[in-house]
This record gives sequence, structure tokens and C-alpha cells, in this order.
Amino acid sequence: MAQALIIHGNAVQAAALAHVLQLAGLDVEIAADTDLAAGRIETAQHELVITPGSEFSQLVERCAEESARRQSTEAALQDAEAMYRSFAEGLPIHLICKDLDGRFRFANGLFCRELGKSLQEIVGRTDYDFFSKELAEKYRADDLHVSETRELLQTVEEHRLPSGETHYVEVLKAPVYNAAGAVAGIQIAFWDVTSRRRAEQELSESEARNRSILQAALDCIVTIDQEGKIIEFNPAAETAFGFRREEIVGKDLADTLFPPATRDRHRDTLDRYTDAGELGSMLGRRFEQTMIRKNGERFTAEMAMQPVPLEGSTVFTVFLRDITERKRAEEEIKRKNRDLETLLYVTSHDLREPLRAIHNFAKLVCERNAAQLDAKGQDFLKRVMRGAERLDRLLEDVLTLSRAQRSVDPSQEVALDAVVADVLQQLESRIERSSARVQVVGELPHLAADRRWVTQAVYNLVANALKFTRDGESPDVEIAAYCPQGDEPPGEGLVVRDRGPGVPLGYTERIFQLFQRAVGREVEGTGAGLAIVRQIAERHGGSAWVRAREGGGSEFFVTFGTSVV
Repeated sequence: MAQALIIHGNAVQAAALAHVLQLAGLDVEIAADTDLAAGRIETAQHELVITPGSEFSQLVERCAEESARRQSTEAALQDAEAMYRSFAEGLPIHLICKDLDGRFRFANGLFCRELGKSLQEIVGRTDYDFFSKELAEKYRADDLHVSETRELLQTVEEHRLPSGETHYVEVLKAPVYNAAGAVAGIQIAFWDVTSRRRAEQELSESEARNRSILQAALDCIVTIDQEGKIIEFNPAAETAFGFRREEIVGKDLADTLFPPATRDRHRDTLDRYTDAGELGSMLGRRFEQTMIRKNGERFTAEMAMQPVPLEGSTVFTVFLRDITERKRAEEEIKRKNRDLETLLYVTSHDLREPLRAIHNFAKLVCERNAAQLDAKGQDFLKRVMRGAERLDRLLEDVLTLSRAQRSVDPSQEVALDAVVADVLQQLESRIERSSARVQVVGELPHLAADRRWVTQAVYNLVANALKFTRDGESPDVEIAAYCPQGDEPPGEGLVVRDRGPGVPLGYTERIFQLFQRAVGREVEGTGAGLAIVRQIAERHGGSAWVRAREGGGSEFFVTFGTSVV
């Protein structure tokens, strides 16, 4: 039975009114007014009867307007819902909505994929259907807290995966209100913050390590801002300057710790860097600076200052080391070196002069009075002469070694091919006497070195190669550029190869020590030549060593640092 009856004199108006009532959920019957007049309609059987009259058309118009408003509202609601869904699906976060009973009413695609379920499989269910009881109870408790307190809940949850890996999720829960202002559900958003959390932990650990280093550093570390105000002062700085951290932080570095003469230079360096990014004379390099302690005492410090970008601005970290004791030690070394130079001068002149007199007089006696001496007496005199000659060579080698330790200037342009040519010219007579074969293989490098001492080192190596030969064989020497292979040290230099008897096992390092030899007195020499070679190499930042040559003989290597001109 219809709930509403519309009796009309205009079928179009009646149809419009019926449509509105049907949208309201009523069953509607339509009859013409002629049927009512003929008695063919029973109005008592209907709950609502609308008959023609003066207000019928107005009612129809109002119903039509209400229908249009309803349709417009429904369309706007559908548009809003579509926009919300589009927004929710476009967000890179998990988004869900629950009612007050904890049932899911909405979930975006990201959450559905997380659970491996479709939206239809999720809507209407609760957390207990998808998570462990422990997690579900926690989620439910959080939801109830939000709905009851109407407060926003924001937290980071820690989850341990079955693999044992820990992940972190940031969760945001907020109440959802209906048109009457009552809480109707819970809106939940969450997203993975594992990378951010790990970065924060790494940053925290890095800051802790840096703080530990700052506190434990033996050198003074002072940090200043762009205005030159001290913002950090480590314990080593407290000890060196006599200030406690709390009493010096905030003070101007130049005014507090620098002498007046250098304060303007320090401020100029900061201003130039701040204004134009120029490093100036005090940034990015190490230099000596006079500093002032709290008690007014001045001391010399080795200082380096480095700009550090920080949160959109720049701070400057100053590293300081009190070198007062080192300067004293250096002065003491200089004094002793001067004493040593005096001793060496005496040795080279005053001591060698009587030594030459002994040699010369022994030689004169041997030549002029040989007839008056028996064979043993002549042998004694010859031994005196040989001993004097050997002692003279020893003194000369000691002087050479001492000069190599003190007077190397590795700043000259040195062409090794020209050095080798000079050495071979100096040894020309020895090469001819021994019928030696000397070959230079390939091109030799150009170095930044001290030509005098490089020549000395090459001379000693080539002279050794000519001296140490196998019985009955002429020297066979090859000179080539040093090309490091495998684990050999880097550097520029050369290698001198020979076909001599080689270096006995256990002597490859020993022969580079002063007066240490791998042969007896039957081979001339003092045992200082290779020590001089190594000293020259090390003074240039290089090294010297030997290894056995394939096929017999030895390979002597010498490098002079890595500076190539």
C-alpha cells in the first residue's frame, strides 16, 4: 500500500512532486482529480494525501527546489569524497580511518598494499583481524585515548621485523568530528622514518664522538663565530691559557688571547672570508703565532684556523699547540749543530793536516831510506801509509755524510740524464781501466732536488757497481729510470743494475748503515758510500734499497721524493 497519494490536475507537476517524495523514501501513488470526483479513489488508505488547490503548485515548486538543492549537495559531497580519495591515494604515507568501534571505514592504497588486502577486505574489520593481539590492543588503546581526550597523538613506534632488523614508524592520530561536533571516528596517518631515525642516531653518535675528541685532544681547540667571539674552548685550551671555559666563552678571541700587534690581522682575515670568501693569510695554513696566557705570559704557538660551514653561517675552528719547549729544543739543536760544524771543521783541517804529514813522511822514509830497511821495516811503513790513507777517506766520508744531513736544498730543477752523464765522465778513467760496459736505458726523469747531492748519490751507486765484480769478469752496469711495481714505494729516481757477486742474505739492509760492509778489506772502501746514498734520498723524501737481480748481480734503487719538474 502506498504511503502517499497525489491527486492532481496537472500530470507534470504531480510527477515532479512524486520524485521528491520518493527521494525522501516514501512510496507514492498518483491519481487524477477526475478519478477522485468519480469516487474511484479511497483516500483513507493513505497516510499522506495531497489534493489540488491553490498551494499545490507552490508545494511542487518548493519540492523541486529542495530536490535540486539535495542533488547539488549530493554532487558536492561526491566531489568532496572523490577529492579526498584522490588526495589520500596521492600521499606517500599510509592513511586510514576508523569508527568509534575500531572498525576500518577507509584505507588508502598504500595501506592496502602494506597488508596485502583489497579495500573491500579491510573495511568493516578491526586491528585484531590483521595484527597480533599485543599490537591490536595497543592500537585500540591509542584510538580510545584520542577519541576520549580529543587530543592529537604523535609518536614514533619501533618495530622489529622477522629478519631482526628494526624499523621506525611515525604515527599521527586525530579525532574525526561529525556535523554535530561529536567525535565520530579516528583519522590515522603513519609513515616510515627509519632512514631519518638512523641518520639522527648517526648524527648523535658523531656529535658524541666529536665531543669526546674535543675533550680528549692534547692540542688546544677553540671555536669562534664570525664576529670572533669564542663559542667553544676545550680542556687543553683551559690548561694552556689558564682560563676556565665558562669565563672565556663569549669573549673576543683576539682581544683575549692575541697580542695587540696581531689583533687587526686576525680580524681582517675573518672579515675578508665573511665578505668575499677569501682565505686570507691566517686561514687554511699552519703558522707560528705569539699568544697570551691569563697571567700575561707570552708564548709561541703553532696555529691553524679553518672555516666550518654551520647552519647557514660560518664558524672558525682554531687549532693551537704550545711549541715553547719545541722552540727551545730547536735552539739547542742549532747550538749543537754549530758545535758539530766547528768540530767537523777542526776534523777536516786540523786533524787531517797531521794525518797527511804522517802519510807523507812515511812515504819519504820508504822512498829515500828503503835500502837501510829490511823487508819487515818497509812493510811496516807501507801499512802506516795505507792506514793514513784509509783514515783520510773515512774522515772525508764522515764529512760528506754530515753535510748531506744538514745542507740539502731540494728545490732545484735536476735532469737525471745530465747527472748520469756527469758521473760517467768523472768515472771515465775507471771505466776504461776495467773495460766496463755501462748502458743507460730509456729516458730519465727531471726532479725538484739538490743537484749536488743527487750527483753524489748516483756517483756512489755507479762506483760501487764498477767496484764489485766477479773474478775474471768486466763490470756490466745498466742505469734506468725507477718505475715502481707492486708494493714498491712511489717516487722518482733511478735504478743501477750490475752483474757482480750480489749482496749476501742478511746484508740488504745492513750495508746502508755507516761503516757496515758485506766484504772484507780486500775490496777498497770505507763502508760509508751507501749510508750517504740513503741519507741523501731520505733528505729528499725518498729512499734507497737493494734487491737481487734476476740472472745474477744486484739492483740498487734510489728515489728522491715525488716532485717531477
